[in-house]
Amino acid sequence: MSFGADEEILQDFLVEAGEILEQLSEQLVELESRPDDADLLNAIFRGFHTVKGGAGFLQLNELVECCHIAENVFDVLRKGERRVDAELMDVVLEALDTVNSMFGQVRERAEVTPATPELLAALSRLAEPGGAEAVAPSVAVPEPVAEAPAAAPVEDQDITDSEFEQLLDSLDAVKAQAAADEQMQGETVSGEGDEITDAEFESLLDQLHGKGQFSTEVAAAPVAASAEPVSDEITDAEFESLLDQLHGKGTFQADALPAAKAPAPAVEGNPAAASDEISEHEFEALLDQLHGKGKFGGDVAAVEASAAAKVQAPVAAKADSQPVAKPAAAASASKPAAAPRAPAPAADKHAVSEAETTVRVDTARLDEIMNMVGELVLVRNRLVRLGLNSGDEAMSKAVSNLDVVTADLQTAVMKTRMQPIKKVFGRFPRLVRDLARQLKKEINLELVGEETDLDKNLVEALADPLVHLVRNAVDHGVEMPDEREASGKARTGRVVLSAEQEGDHILLSISDDGKGMDPNILRAKAVEKGLMDKDAAERLSESDCYNLIFAPGFSTKTEISDVSGRGVGMDVVKTKISQLNGSINIYSAKGQGSKIVIKVPLTLAIMPTLMVMLGNQAFAFPLVNVNEIFHLDLSRTNVVDGQEVVIVRDKALPLFYLKRWLVQGQVHEEQHEGHVVILSVGTQRIGFVVDQLVGQEEVVIKPLGKMLQGTPGMSGATITGDGRIALILDVPSMLKRYAARRI
Repeated sequence: MSFGADEEILQDFLVEAGEILEQLSEQLVELESRPDDADLLNAIFRGFHTVKGGAGFLQLNELVECCHIAENVFDVLRKGERRVDAELMDVVLEALDTVNSMFGQVRERAEVTPATPELLAALSRLAEPGGAEAVAPSVAVPEPVAEAPAAAPVEDQDITDSEFEQLLDSLDAVKAQAAADEQMQGETVSGEGDEITDAEFESLLDQLHGKGQFSTEVAAAPVAASAEPVSDEITDAEFESLLDQLHGKGTFQADALPAAKAPAPAVEGNPAAASDEISEHEFEALLDQLHGKGKFGGDVAAVEASAAAKVQAPVAAKADSQPVAKPAAAASASKPAAAPRAPAPAADKHAVSEAETTVRVDTARLDEIMNMVGELVLVRNRLVRLGLNSGDEAMSKAVSNLDVVTADLQTAVMKTRMQPIKKVFGRFPRLVRDLARQLKKEINLELVGEETDLDKNLVEALADPLVHLVRNAVDHGVEMPDEREASGKARTGRVVLSAEQEGDHILLSISDDGKGMDPNILRAKAVEKGLMDKDAAERLSESDCYNLIFAPGFSTKTEISDVSGRGVGMDVVKTKISQLNGSINIYSAKGQGSKIVIKVPLTLAIMPTLMVMLGNQAFAFPLVNVNEIFHLDLSRTNVVDGQEVVIVRDKALPLFYLKRWLVQGQVHEEQHEGHVVILSVGTQRIGFVVDQLVGQEEVVIKPLGKMLQGTPGMSGATITGDGRIALILDVPSMLKRYAARRI
């Protein structure tokens, strides 16, 4: 393991590998339902292969080892030599968990804990074909010579810089030696086309320098085989032989690799056989050898034989100008058809174009830009206010244009911080799959609206609440298969996780087709746990009963397990959603299922508010909490249990005087009339009396200074359109702090 590499390279690896590992988690769960999907198997294989290559470059040998064996498992699967089953999926998912754990340790710059020997042994067993009869010997391995000494194990280490320079210097020596050999044989070999391109050569060096592993099945000579494990490092002789093949020289010997076959005679009339160019398929096979793929089948042997044949083709053509039809036919039959070369350049151009149009930007820089746009919004609000009071038509038009441009800029900058909710949704297929197996349930998870975008900070903040809600749906909501069948339902339950945009908010819903919630059971549990008396419980509406699950310590489970039953979590979910200026509601039907809906703003940086005045001080209510506004004759209020209430559509709502809460220690004049703002906090509605209504205004949230941080009921501050400072009220926090006083 090495963290001494360039920090930029390490960061690139962390970003790229992190994205790949997230995709692998989704793809592996998807593989269970589509075990014969060749594209999916190839995608998973490439994922482990890419992570292995990056880890090898950083000398993260523990990570390389686990990825390498997992890669071999999927190589066997995509060749059809083994079938996907539950046992295989359990082992592979455990391997992915181990890789994720090691990846997390790399991210934290901690010592990497290698995979357990039991896991590696299980993976190695799965990397073998499914049965002895299914194994087709694609490579003829020569019998070891008894007199030959056993090969000493080679140290597992990457090439050093000096060795790398020597390899570069050896290229000229290889060319010179090849030319000398050709001259001694009296043969002239055309020099045209015997150079590999810069891109091919750099790719080879990158692959070699990144890992340089070579399969234990490939040795410099068959006589070196022994019972001792052979290193994955490629030897100098093997490397030079492979370079000879790539350069198209005549120095490659058929016995350099045990899998190589004798070169087939070339035909003058066959342009493909006489070309010095290697095909794309052959080049990729050679890269796999350098990269330590570890599997050499008949295809690779054919590639090597083809490469050697191409080297000797011009010689054979000159020595015997007569066409030889039958050997040519045999040669073409023994080698699989090369992939068409024409589409390759187009794919390369597309990849280059995509790379050039994508730039990674640090989130701190985006935060800084967003902060400056926020300041611009405040200036815009001030100018709009001045423009409304100005009689200058030209100024009004300029301010109007500035308003439009600022709004567009604000939207564009906000979009740079947006991420698809798929980043969160991607973890749930694996979670539901594992939990369903643990609980012995059959459940299908459906994801809807994965491409819905919202602020990056919100994406990260919503992850834990959604995990808890999905676990609850699987554990509490969906019944056991036999129970579902007895009630006339399908044995397989259904959980739907969806996201959609509604104006400047995002709606997230978690629904299931389970047994739903019984209000009577919830009432009884509330009384049993001492949350309320029996009379109060009887007065609760069904909606109020459903919201009891958010009470701390509330649970309908009679047995505590590692999944649920302790009554902690749902109250934390509600608190977290409230901190995001969001709301959460529950809908349920007994015997049909339940649905939980979360509503959160698109972004946390800019918030629509209702501006009010208390004396000469401005305050802002988050608009998401505002339910309605009306003017009230305060002499018409009532008192219930010592609490002043206002009757709104035949329902008594608690009424509080905001000024008495926030400005204490003073004698307040008796108010006979005032403006009442009805706020919704969860399912509860509360009225606040304010002195004056200013109107709706979009504000930029600024954190409070160190001296004011932690002030109850205050979430931040902003600057209004007329230049005044307004405090933004945190309604849930304010109620916790002041409501019990009943002032």
